[in-house]
Amino acid sequence: MKTHQTMDYLVIPDFVERKGSLYLRSDHMNYSRGTLNSNWHQAREAEPKNYDINSFPVPPGRNLHTTTYARIGNVTNGTLPSTTTKSALEQISLKDDFTERDTRKSMIDIGSFANADISRNIPSAPKSGFGAVLPRHHPDHEKLHLETTHRADFNAPYPYTPAPECPPEFEDNSAAYRKCLSQFTDTADYRRVGKNTWQDESGVYDNTSEKRRVFPMTNPIPERLTEGLI
Repeated sequence: MKTHQTMDYLVIPDFVERKGSLYLRSDHMNYSRGTLNSNWHQAREAEPKNYDINSFPVPPGRNLHTTTYARIGNVTNGTLPSTTTKSALEQISLKDDFTERDTRKSMIDIGSFANADISRNIPSAPKSGFGAVLPRHHPDHEKLHLETTHRADFNAPYPYTPAPECPPEFEDNSAAYRKCLSQFTDTADYRRVGKNTWQDESGVYDNTSEKRRVFPMTNPIPERLTEGLI
C-alpha cells in the first residue's frame, strides 16, 4: 500500500499586508484618515476639497452638480482663468474702441502756437532721422519689391542684346501630321473631351483643313492610262 506524500512549499510571510493589520491592501474602499491603505497618500494629496462626495454615504444626500474644487491649480482667490469661448464672446465690448471718431486733437493750440516751430527747414536740425523736426518716410517707403530671388541671383555675367527672332526656315506643318482621336473607333475612349454625349460621326477633325492644305487631293489613276478611254 502506497501513501501519498505531500510536499510543503516555502511560503514567504506577509506580516505587513496581512488582513486585519493596520495596513490594508484595499484600494477601492474609503476608510478614515487613521486607517492606512495602499492609496492613502493619493487621498491626502487630493485634500483640501471644497466638496467631498464621500462625506455623504447615502446617495440621496449627494449633489453631483457641485464641483469638488472651487479653484484651478493654486489659484485660491476665486479668480478663474477665462476660457477661449468667453474671451471670444467678450470681444463685442471692444467694438467702441474701433469706431471712427470725429473729434481730432490738434498738436498745436492757441497757447502753444507762439512757442512752436513748425518749419521743416531748420539749419541746425537734420532733414530726416534723429533730431528732425518732423519724421519723414524713407525714399523707398512705397517701393514695390517685385524682383524674384532667382532673377536677382542668376543674372547674366555680361550685358548682351538678344538677337532678333528670325522667321522659321520651314513652315510648321506639324498639325497636319497629328493623329486625332477617331470618331468611329475611339468613341468610348476615356480621352474623349467635352461635355457632349452624342457621337460625332462627321469625319471632320481639328486638323482637317491643315491636312487638305499639306496633302492636296490627286487623281490616283495616272493620266497615261486614261488617254485612250477619253
